[in-house]
Amino acid sequence: MAEAAPAWAPHFRQFDTVVGYSDLGHVFMAGRDTGEHGVLHPYRSAAKSYGRFSDTTEFANTILRDPGFAEAVLRPGHVQEIRDRLGPLGPDQVYIATPYPFVGGTEAPETYDIGDVWVFLDIVAQFQGNTPG
Repeated sequence: MAEAAPAWAPHFRQFDTVVGYSDLGHVFMAGRDTGEHGVLHPYRSAAKSYGRFSDTTEFANTILRDPGFAEAVLRPGHVQEIRDRLGPLGPDQVYIATPYPFVGGTEAPETYDIGDVWVFLDIVAQFQGNTPG
């Protein structure tokens, strides 16, 4: 976590590993020693722990593939509208709402752009005062 998302790592120390991210920039995290898994919601400057899992596959099958979680967080219909407009994502890319929702953005599909996930996470952290040190 410290290497992939250094601005966020000090705030969520129970997670030391990034195990993935969504098309909208949510980060899936794990604690290697504890098995605890969670999701970072960058626009909210918050993370939620979903508890301990035997491995990341169990976390993905239980949480990420849950229809309620998918609809509320991953928002597949919303992502499809954005993808139809901007095209598919490449490696290390996410769809980014502009302006960010916490500074007045609407998250309407036509307001998104494509950007690097790691740069996105760093910039959002800086905007919200989550800087290392």
